[in-house]
Order: sequence, then C-alpha cells, then structure tokens
Amino acid sequence: MKNNTATEKQRLSASFPVRRMDYEFNEIPKYWFDNDPAHTHYFTGLSTLFPEGEAYFVRSVRALRENVKSNKKLDRDIGAFIGQEAMHSKEHHAFHESAQQFGLNPESLENVTGIILKAIEKFFPKKWNLLVTVGLEHYTAVLVVYMMQSLNEKMDNESIRNLWLWHSIEETEHKAVAYDMYEYLYGKGLDAYIPRIAIFSLSLTLITFMSFGFQFVLMARDKQLANVKSWLKFGKFTLNSYSKLIPKFFSYYRMNFHPNETDEAELVKITKAKIGLDEQIKLLN
Repeated sequence: MKNNTATEKQRLSASFPVRRMDYEFNEIPKYWFDNDPAHTHYFTGLSTLFPEGEAYFVRSVRALRENVKSNKKLDRDIGAFIGQEAMHSKEHHAFHESAQQFGLNPESLENVTGIILKAIEKFFPKKWNLLVTVGLEHYTAVLVVYMMQSLNEKMDNESIRNLWLWHSIEETEHKAVAYDMYEYLYGKGLDAYIPRIAIFSLSLTLITFMSFGFQFVLMARDKQLANVKSWLKFGKFTLNSYSKLIPKFFSYYRMNFHPNETDEAELVKITKAKIGLDEQIKLLN
C-alpha cells in the first residue's frame, strides 16, 4: 500500500485529517471473506454502494455548506468530511476494478447505485438529501464498529482488510459532521425530528434492499445461487449480526440521539495500530 501525501498537517484546523491513500489490489483471492462466496459477495455488494454513495454524500453537504460558513469549526470539519469521503470513493472503486478479473463486473453495480441516487437527489429537496446522508452516516458508523471489533478478522487479504479498516476509522472520525450540520441548520425540535426519522426509515429500507440485492446479483454471476452450504453459513452469520446491530441502528429514532454519544476512541487507537496508520503518517511528515 502506498500513501502519497502527508495528512495531519493538511487539516490542522479540522477535527480530523484527510489521508491520501493508494491501496494496491494485485493478488485478490476470489473469495476473500472467510473463503466463502455468499459472505464475499455480500461485502463486495456493500462496497459497490460506496463510490457513488460517498459522492452523493459530498454533494448533499456541499449544497447547503454556504449556510454554515459562520460556524468556522463546522465548516472546516465539512471540508475534511468531503476530503475523506472522496478518498473512500476512489479506493473502493479501485478495489472493484481489481475484481473484474473474476468476471463479476462490480462496476456495473456502482452504476446502478449512481442512477438510483441521482434520481433521489433530483426528486428530493436539499434538506432531505442531507437527511439521507445523516441517516446513512449513522448506519455506516454502526457497521464500522462491528468491522473493527471482529469482522475484519475474517478477511483473507491484507489490502482488502486494511481498506475496510482505514475506511472504518475515518467513518468513526467524521460520524457526527452531517448530523451537526443538519442540527445547526434545522434545530432539534419536532419539525426537525419527524423528517429525520422518516427519511432514515426510507434510507434504511433502501440500503438493506440494495446490499442484499447486489449480493444476489453477484452470486448469480458467479454461478453460486445453488450453493446451499454457503447460503446457510451466511444466513447464520446474518441473524447473529443483525441481532446485535438492529438495536444500535434504532438508537437513531430517539429524539435526543447524537452520533457522539458513543465513544470509539480506544477501538480506533487499536485499529490504527493494527494497520500501522499512524506510522505511515509519521514517515511522510
């Protein structure tokens, strides 16, 4: 893995840095998650949501950023948020390009994601587009904690594991930016709460449908739809995982919810050490 530029110095005024990453995906195994088709294709399908999804998040905050310029700290954090999300799009797209060798064409699923999100963006007002971002940032923040705690141990390739862990660290760092932006613009009252939970319900349904739908498509392309053993293994994993994740997803429905009510500082510290992230930064400074 190459890291092209120093970062901590670039964003001294923001709450978190923008890291310029350049992962190399040269020898990716076909089934890189627990050596299993259903698991691998689920996470590849989830990954195909990121390039267009992160780009949509960036557009949604940029559309309203001018209205928060008076809040200097928040504005700086929005700038760092945009930088991090742009890098996530770039690196996940590079991973999808490497997966073309298996004839699965995950890039086509990126295109489908883009079509859906651009239609939503066109139909929704700016406030609602921001709320999609706010809700899905919470969804992602919950998932990445699980990724850092245990899921990464089942990833059989170092580059892919480091990609997901770096992404997880940064999602944790900026998890409150879009939420704070929404709260700054629209407040904490009932008129802000009702659309927040309504759009989250819609977004949660959409991302669940798309992630499992894309898994099904990739399983079909891989001629693994009849792999009952893999499906059963994945089904057990899903039931176990979602029994833990759903209560955390639903914490968003509390009126007094805030993303920073949970503290992942120690987990992030451990994860940074695991992938040598701080050491990479020091070498470039």
